[in-house]
Amino acid sequence: MESQIDGADAETADCWQLDHPEVDQTKKIVLHNVADLTVSGIHRLCSSYGTVVNAFKTHTPGLAFVEFSNETEAAIAVKQLNMKLGFNYNADLAMAKETLPTVKTVTPNDEAKDVPLTDESWERTSLKRRFNLGFSLPLLINFPAQESLATSAHYRCLTDGCLRRTDPELFFRIYKVQELFDTPKLMFYDPKELQKRNNASEKKYADERNHFDGEFFTYRGLTEEERAHFELKYCVVCKGLGFSYCKDCGTHYCCIEHQRQHLEKHNRYCPPGERAGGSTPTDINSDAEAEPAATNVLKRDPLPTKVEVIITAILTPDRIYVRSAEKSAIEEYVETIGEFAAAGLNAAPVVKSKAPTSGDIYLAMYEPLGVYGRVLVVDVDAKKSKCVFIDYGMVVFVSNDALLLIDDPALAHRKVLVYKVCLTNITDEQGEREKAVQYLLSLKDRPLRMHYRLEGNNIVDVQLQTPEGESVNDMINQLIKILPLKNMRSNSYVMYKDLIQTAPAVGNSKQIMILNRTTILLDSRITWISLEDLPYLKNLQSMLECYGKKVAEFEQSYLPREGEMCLVECLKRWYRGVCYETAGDGKPAIFLCDYGSMTLVDLSNIRKIPIQLATKAVRTHDGTVAHLDEAKAEGLTLDAMFLDIYLPENELVTVDISQNTVVEGLPSAQEKETYTLINLHELDIFLKSRNVQ
Repeated sequence: MESQIDGADAETADCWQLDHPEVDQTKKIVLHNVADLTVSGIHRLCSSYGTVVNAFKTHTPGLAFVEFSNETEAAIAVKQLNMKLGFNYNADLAMAKETLPTVKTVTPNDEAKDVPLTDESWERTSLKRRFNLGFSLPLLINFPAQESLATSAHYRCLTDGCLRRTDPELFFRIYKVQELFDTPKLMFYDPKELQKRNNASEKKYADERNHFDGEFFTYRGLTEEERAHFELKYCVVCKGLGFSYCKDCGTHYCCIEHQRQHLEKHNRYCPPGERAGGSTPTDINSDAEAEPAATNVLKRDPLPTKVEVIITAILTPDRIYVRSAEKSAIEEYVETIGEFAAAGLNAAPVVKSKAPTSGDIYLAMYEPLGVYGRVLVVDVDAKKSKCVFIDYGMVVFVSNDALLLIDDPALAHRKVLVYKVCLTNITDEQGEREKAVQYLLSLKDRPLRMHYRLEGNNIVDVQLQTPEGESVNDMINQLIKILPLKNMRSNSYVMYKDLIQTAPAVGNSKQIMILNRTTILLDSRITWISLEDLPYLKNLQSMLECYGKKVAEFEQSYLPREGEMCLVECLKRWYRGVCYETAGDGKPAIFLCDYGSMTLVDLSNIRKIPIQLATKAVRTHDGTVAHLDEAKAEGLTLDAMFLDIYLPENELVTVDISQNTVVEGLPSAQEKETYTLINLHELDIFLKSRNVQ
C-alpha cells in the first residue's frame, strides 16, 4: 500500500524516520480526521488493538501517527479502524516515500547494479504491505428452502385429490404445457413393450379378422366368454392397439401424443360432464364415484379473448390475478365480496366444531381491506393453514383459530370472478424485479386491455396494454433488466462509507446464520445475517450472478478507488466488493461486504458495478460473541472442532442479540461506539457448565 503522505506530511514522516532510525516503519500507522482528538484520546483509541509505543499529532490538521510494538498490531489496528468505523479515520500503514523496489545484480564487469524487481519478487515484497490477517473466502451459503406462496402446485392435494371436490377446473394454477382433458384415466405402460405387444397381436390375429366395424374388430374362433375377456380396442388415430381410453365415451388411444392430436375433435362429441352410453346429469348424481353436484363446486365464466381487466393481486412480475372490468362483472364482484364481508361478522370459528380440512372453503380476514373473504384451504398445519383468497387471488398463511365457518353452501361455492394469468415474454433476468412489481401495483385500479390464449384451461401468453396504448409486458422488461455499463471509466461510483447499513434486530431467541468467523481469534467477532434477511441476500446474489455473466467477457478490467464499491468474481461467482487497498501487483485486497470476508482478487476479475446494485443496503452485521473473551483469558482453546460445534457456519443458530454503547476518549473529546453483542444459546450453556466445574 503506497503512503498517503506528501508535501508537509512527507516532511513529518521523514523527521519521524530520522528520529527513530532503528524502528521498522511497518509498525506505525497514519490516521486522518482526528482533529477533535487529543494525543491521549488517540492513545486510548488505538490501545484496544495492541500496545501503543508512541502517538503524536502533526502540524497538518487531522493527521496523526501511532507506533505499535510490532507489525501485527499495526495491521490489526488499520483493519479494525477502517472496518468498524466506516473509514472515518482512513487508517493506513505509515510507509516512508519509496521508489520502485530493486535488487542487486552483478554485471559482466563485476559491477553491482540496481534493477527493478521481477513479478515474483514484487509479489513477495508487496506481501509485507498487505493486511495479512483475516483473509478468507466467501461462504457458499446453503439457503434454507423458502416455500413460495405463489406456487400453483399447492392448489391441489396430491394424495387423495380432495381439492378436486371444490376446484375441479383448478382455477388457480398456471402451467405452460398443454393440459389433457380431465376425465380419462390412463393406463401405465412401457412404450417399447407396447410396440412389441402391438406387433405380436397384429401378426397373430391378422388371419382371424372377420369384419371391420367402425373402429373395432371382432374375431372368429372365440367363445363369448373369451371375446369378452380378450376384446381388443384400437387407437382412433393410427388404428394401433389402444391401451388408454376415455372412461366417458370409450375412445381408445395408443399413446399420449395421439390423445393430444385428437383432443379437439374428442371434446366436440364428448364434452365434460357427459357419460359413455348417453348418461345424463341425473345419472351422474347417482354414480357412487361421480363428481359432486354443480352446486357444490366452484364455477367460473369464460372470458372473451379480448377483454378489459383490472389487476387484483400480483404474485410475481409474470404471474398476476385479474378480474373483468365490464360494468356487470364489477357489480357482481362488489356484491359477492360484500356478502362475504357481512357473513364473517357473525360466523363461528372452525376450530370450535371441527379441525380445518384441506380442500374446504372458509372465511378469513383479508388484511389489505379489513374485511372477511372466503378462502380455499390448501394445506393444514398444527397452528396455521395455507389458504388462497378465492375472490382476491392472494395466498397467505392463516391461523387456524382465525378461520370461520360458512353456513350457506351456496354462498361458499359462489361463482369465482378472478382469473390467474401468465404474462408472455417476461424476461428471466434476476434484475430489478421489485421495480416491475411496483409498476404493476400502480396499475391495479386501471382497466387494462388483455389479449390471451387459452391452453388446457390455463390463461397463458397474456399481453396487457394500458389505455394509452403502452405495452405492460415491454415496460416490465425494461424495468427488470440492468444494462451493462458502456463507459467503464464513468465518473458515477458509490463509496462504501455512503452505503446504507441496516440496524440489527435486537431481541431474544433470534435465528441467524454465521457467514464468517475468521476474526473470532482476533477480537471474538463474527459476521452474521438474520434468517429474515436470507431471502434478500439470495435475491441479491442472483442479480449479481446475472449481471456478472453479462460483463464476464469484457476485456477491460476496472481498477476501483480505495473504498469504492465494485463487482468482483471469486470462485466463479460474483459478489459486491469494497476496494481496501490497491497494491501494485494487480491483486488488490477486496472486502466482500455482504459476506464479511477479505480476499485478494486479480484485477482481471474486477468490473465496475452499476449503481442499482451498488446502492442496495448491506444486511450483514458484525457481532461480538458474549463471554468468549473471558473464556479465552481463562484458557479456553478455540480449535476447529469447538468452532464447528458451537459457532457453526452455514447453519441456523438461535441467539440473543443486544447492543452495548461504549464511550471512549477524554471528556473534552469523547466518542460513542455501539457494539452488537451475540449470545449463542448452545455456547452459553457450555461456558456456564465450565464455570460450574
